[in-house]
Amino acid sequence: MSTNESALDVRLPKGSRKHTELTLGGVAVKVRTDATPATLKQIRDLVDSKFEEFADGLDRGVSAHQLTVLVAFNLAEELLLEKEKLRVLKKRVTETSDRILDRVGAHLNGAEASSNL
Repeated sequence: MSTNESALDVRLPKGSRKHTELTLGGVAVKVRTDATPATLKQIRDLVDSKFEEFADGLDRGVSAHQLTVLVAFNLAEELLLEKEKLRVLKKRVTETSDRILDRVGAHLNGAEASSNL
């Protein structure tokens, strides 16, 4: 996602799924998606860069199918790592928010108790 594009801009409005053809790793595929054209370009660029990264590092005996499986594995591994980072971040945000709310509550209770005197 680009810095100019919010999380809400990566998809077309609900019900606007469209068929499109992408070339990924040199293979043309037809997909039905609600991703915006900008998001589709980012996806294509990411997948193509992974294909290039792996193709450059492998010997010539690797088949296109094996290369595709390696790219899929790598992208899935990256996705899982990012999901775990997000889970940890959400936990930290929740814990920090709870501590802040406890402090605010304690402060308000203290202010309320002193006003009752």
